[in-house]
Amino acid sequence: MDPMSSYTQMRSHITPIPTPPIVRISVSALVGAAVAVLTTVLAPGVRFGVMAACLAAALLITLAHPYRGQMKTYRIQHNVSVVPTIGQLLPLFLTWLALMIAPLLGGSALWVTVLVWLAVSGWMFVTFPHVDGSRALAFVEKPGRDT
Repeated sequence: MDPMSSYTQMRSHITPIPTPPIVRISVSALVGAAVAVLTTVLAPGVRFGVMAACLAAALLITLAHPYRGQMKTYRIQHNVSVVPTIGQLLPLFLTWLALMIAPLLGGSALWVTVLVWLAVSGWMFVTFPHVDGSRALAFVEKPGRDT
């Protein structure tokens, strides 16, 4: 079996309700900032306060956007559970690990902070459709479709 045919088949599934770009970009930047701020020379209380504010804002943006309601309606119509799956949580493990390791880099040079922000933001941007569950909707069986 050709590995590219599997990849092509996976990519052929169209996400019915894609994550809006504004949500994907802003949440990615905020999560990246939450991790990156932990590498700065700011006082520990300030660093953790900014981190908590960034993570809270990212969560609020994600949950408050109207596309979440559209996703919920789609899931109900197609009898798909709204409970998060392990596949949605696994990409967050590396982000959690970065949050745990970043304080060890506290007091780093500005370029290290920028590099951490870029790396974490990039990771979140790539994985966010999997984390929020929108990509999984592409693999929901349509009613009346032969399997």
